[in-house]
Amino acid sequence: MDIDQLRGWAAFMDKAMIASLAVVILAGAALGISTWLSFRFGTAVRIHDEQAAVGRYRAIESQSAQLAQDAATARDRLAALEHETTAARAQATALEREVAVQRERATAFEQAAREANERAARTTREATTVGETARPPNFDAAEIQQRLADLAKRVREAAARPVVAAPDSAAEPQPQPRPQPQPAPLVSALRKHAGTRAAMFVLQPVSDAQDAGAAISASLADAGWAVQTWTWTGVAGIFGVVVLVRDGSDTATNEAASALVEALRSAGFNATKGDWPADWRRYRGTLDGPQAPAPTDAAIRIVIGAKPR
Repeated sequence: MDIDQLRGWAAFMDKAMIASLAVVILAGAALGISTWLSFRFGTAVRIHDEQAAVGRYRAIESQSAQLAQDAATARDRLAALEHETTAARAQATALEREVAVQRERATAFEQAAREANERAARTTREATTVGETARPPNFDAAEIQQRLADLAKRVREAAARPVVAAPDSAAEPQPQPRPQPQPAPLVSALRKHAGTRAAMFVLQPVSDAQDAGAAISASLADAGWAVQTWTWTGVAGIFGVVVLVRDGSDTATNEAASALVEALRSAGFNATKGDWPADWRRYRGTLDGPQAPAPTDAAIRIVIGAKPR
């Protein structure tokens, strides 16, 4: 091989090396570009996943808030239904009592009607017996006239004689007049404040509070006070009888409340006077009682807790 051929091979090898170097450079550039694109694509995918996760979290949070609101609405509806059920039960009990009273009155009327019929039948039998006894046999005219005169006399006596019931009859005894009882000191002390409106809150379940509330309510009703009673549940820590006055009440209301505290103390109750610690129309727990008037309308509030005496 001569020198020209060697030079040709050397030039070819140089070109081949340059071409391979160019290929290597292009491959490195392609690898860098693909790596950069892969990094950008991974970053975009990660950002998209993070945004999707944040969206799902917000959707779950919004759904949880809506569920909590629905649960609160359901609780309010349940409380309203329970209140309406309690009112309907109380109305049904009152109707049952009225029906029982009407039934007792009808029974009494029927008994009185039967007794009146028995008395009328007994009177008829007695008059018939008198007539049969006075019927004369065949006597002469003078004796017949004498018998007729005797019969007329006996009929007049029988008509004038009051009907006496038999010993075994079921006639009702005549009621005897009863002496009028003297009013209790608690009632006498509060009658000068008759017409005062008050709301009574009785803690539930406290047995002695229920008994004391019934006694105080009866005494105030006898004294002429307008008292409505509610059962108070969901509260505790109240002892004795606490008489509260709405802030800004007039002098007559404060005097009536003070007289009530003194009268309750004289009657043996553990009574104190105080002020409502918050808004007069706000209270904890629940109240079960009449629908009208509202439990916050009266200016005097009587709270009966544990150990009222």
